[in-house]
Amino acid sequence: MKRESDFREAEPSRFGAGVKVHNRWIRHTQKQSGEVFNKDVSGISISAISQSGEERATKYGLTMDPEKEGMKGYVSESDRNNQTLDGIVEGYSENNPEATIRNVRVKEELMVHGPKNFIDLYNDKWTANKKKILESQGLTLEDFSKLTPDQQEQIAEDAEEPVIQEWLDNSDSELARLHPPRNAAAKFASLFNRRHDRLAKKLYNDSEIDIAHVTHKTVTEPFLASGVLIRNSDGSRINTIEQLGGSLRILDNWESETKTDEHGNPTTKVIIRGEEYHLDPKVLEELAKEGIEQLKESGFAKQGEAQKKFRRK
Repeated sequence: MKRESDFREAEPSRFGAGVKVHNRWIRHTQKQSGEVFNKDVSGISISAISQSGEERATKYGLTMDPEKEGMKGYVSESDRNNQTLDGIVEGYSENNPEATIRNVRVKEELMVHGPKNFIDLYNDKWTANKKKILESQGLTLEDFSKLTPDQQEQIAEDAEEPVIQEWLDNSDSELARLHPPRNAAAKFASLFNRRHDRLAKKLYNDSEIDIAHVTHKTVTEPFLASGVLIRNSDGSRINTIEQLGGSLRILDNWESETKTDEHGNPTTKVIIRGEEYHLDPKVLEELAKEGIEQLKESGFAKQGEAQKKFRRK
């Protein structure tokens, strides 16, 4: 005779079937200052976003077609990432005033990391490149702060691209020795791994949700160039950021999406600049495990997550 528990176990699950999880990994919008690091070069710049940056973030939100269950947001602890997300939410909500906007959480994995000697060298190389660009325009380093946010952005981005490519694409570089890209890729992978199959299993059947992650240059790029991605069109494995057309520019983004069928079987894809990729599950698993260990060692896993509310305009 069958017990009541046997019938309960045979009942279809309410979770994980027909689910869509749409992740967007977004670099913050334009800052008032194009400086990469703060005055003491001990961490990233604390500059807020510019007026143009706010407008651009809102326009980006307008391009998003809201999912049924609305949006949930995650940011680094930087104020400009919260400000960027505010702008995105404004545009997103304009598309669908009834969309649910959940509280935003601060995530350790979206923050910029690196030892002081790495930051110093990165800044030295960026400054040298910036100086060359300014001199080609008849300007000096002192003139940089006098330029408009648009002018500073262009110079800063052009000066930084060779530095980040040296770090990620040249394993013999001093930058890579001081701060191995794999370490950065692993910390991000621990978050990425939780946002797809694992999250889909926890959502009610037929749920569709947007998740916006606002972060910084150097956070997601090591992961993208770690060998975890395989391009669908030609089967090539991505091992350099150059293969993807370079690093994230201001408010640049890439997407990852997991869908499950009626039985809860997941399929995940990554979209970068219009190109589709799939994941190497073994590489992802190894990276995520390393990232979890890093978070445990840093003590962040014990602290929990800080939570903030959207500042609705």
